[in-house]
Amino acid sequence: MIYLSFNVRITLIIAGLFVLTIIAPLNAQAASSAPPSELMPSTNDDFWIKVPAPVAIDWQQEGSCRYDYTDYRTFTDYKNCIFNSLEHSDNLQSRKWGLSDRVIREKDTIYINTPNHKQSLVFKDYLEPFEEEYRAHYQLQDYDKSHHLLQLLRTMYETQSTIIIDLNTGHWQEVYATDLQFSDDRTHVVGFNGRQGTTQDIIIWERQKDSNDGRYTTVFSSNELYEQQYDDSKKHEVYEARDINWTADNKINVDFFYRINPTDTVAFRARYIYATDDKEGSWQRVLPNSNIND
Repeated sequence: MIYLSFNVRITLIIAGLFVLTIIAPLNAQAASSAPPSELMPSTNDDFWIKVPAPVAIDWQQEGSCRYDYTDYRTFTDYKNCIFNSLEHSDNLQSRKWGLSDRVIREKDTIYINTPNHKQSLVFKDYLEPFEEEYRAHYQLQDYDKSHHLLQLLRTMYETQSTIIIDLNTGHWQEVYATDLQFSDDRTHVVGFNGRQGTTQDIIIWERQKDSNDGRYTTVFSSNELYEQQYDDSKKHEVYEARDINWTADNKINVDFFYRINPTDTVAFRARYIYATDDKEGSWQRVLPNSNIND
């Protein structure tokens, strides 16, 4: 998947994410008066990967937009920095995908041309002072050329979502999840929950068989991983390394990686496996020591 430069991305979403450390504990506390027990991974294998060392944000880097808009002479100057950065990044990515004649960003707006629409699909950012809870912006996220599916990432105050657009038909759907992965047969799609405090949970959608526009409906939400209490060795999550993989059309590996120390360049894996029950076809988490081939 494609992302903006680290500084620009942090600038755009950090205002919406700063409440995470407050919201998550409150949500967990409200869910149950008793502290939740640790949720054991589906596998107990000892697996490590190399990860980059944490890098401090350089707000002075040329071309980056500062987090605090009060550092600018006017709010318009701040918006111009944000929108110019998005325009450059999105149009550059559109050209790389060979979509420059169909997907175009002009300042705060993305225009998408599709065969079945006389008018372009329009996705417009909203950025105003003192209205952080209403701010939202889009950015190009991913493109599946073989299936003509474009993804936009939408970042809001407390949530991130993904817009799936069929460039052949112009049909589009918003799902409140990120890092989407489709099954090989395209009947299912899975992603990490986009709401703050629940980003370790997954949501699975199933394609509607009687839908002409290819819409997906929710069939499973884990609603469990964010409530667990990690021990000290698991608190340094490498957020950018988390991963979802389909190992079959009815089985998913969900991997999280953690540093033991905050500056480590290696991280260990915690893997959770989700699969459908052959008898009822319902999704469930595979428990430790279970036969994952059943």
